[in-house]
Amino acid sequence: MLTFRPINYQTDVPEIIRLLKTSLSDNHTASNFLWKHYDNPFGKSYGLLACDEGQIVGVRMFMFWEFRQMNKIVRAIRPVDTITHPNYRGRGIFKKLTLEGLQKNEGNYDIIFNTPNSNSFPGYLKLGWKKFDHPLNYYISIILPSSGYSKQITLVERIELPIGITEFPSEFFKTNFTENYFKWRFRSNEYSFAMFKEDNSILFLIYRIKRIKGIKTLILIDYVGLDRYLKKALKGLAKKLRLYAIYHLENKELFQLTKRVGGSVVVHKEDNNSISNNIKFSLADLEGRL
Repeated sequence: MLTFRPINYQTDVPEIIRLLKTSLSDNHTASNFLWKHYDNPFGKSYGLLACDEGQIVGVRMFMFWEFRQMNKIVRAIRPVDTITHPNYRGRGIFKKLTLEGLQKNEGNYDIIFNTPNSNSFPGYLKLGWKKFDHPLNYYISIILPSSGYSKQITLVERIELPIGITEFPSEFFKTNFTENYFKWRFRSNEYSFAMFKEDNSILFLIYRIKRIKGIKTLILIDYVGLDRYLKKALKGLAKKLRLYAIYHLENKELFQLTKRVGGSVVVHKEDNNSISNNIKFSLADLEGRL
């Protein structure tokens, strides 16, 4: 007989990791799981388990998130890391975990969102979720490096945000970029950082370098600061790093020579304040590790 209970982080993680590896990526580890769900600065994830005679046969993690527009904070929850043991599929475990998990967290969020894959996307639609109206397409663009702007760029080796950098106005809801979020989210040494300074303002860039089809490419993961400095900052950084190709989320105002290379699907539910029309995601929000 199936029973459902909350996760016990002290005892359940090894068995959950084994279950996740049965169908999802082999990259799942206990340390990454705890980083993602237990150390999350927006709050410890709520985990709901389906069990059969003590064995964990289904997992649904509900990860807490925050968006911010000016001084307004919106609480969000994103169901992730969902798996049902192959021998137990077709019994409605996914639906049961989802509905009960959200019910248990009622009042703790203002919107639910998720980034489903092609297999799970139809299931979300059947449960009443809606696809975000605005596209989340990935592009590779050509940018002309500028030696003038490169003088205003400083490469940062340590994970340290400039004082006050997160206190900037934005018309959009963006991930609440606190100091704790920054240190948690970008602790991996695969990320690099740079600062652009102009008119006593700072734009902070988070990026990775990767060769795509043999071409050295800057992957724009995220940035903090005023949008009007982004193009100058990227021109200067491209010059300093000796590259001209940038991988990024769609930005028609910033790039002209572009080619679409993919995209993400984001679904949402219970958006009582209609904030989904005014959320601006970054690649950091959509990376597979989340």
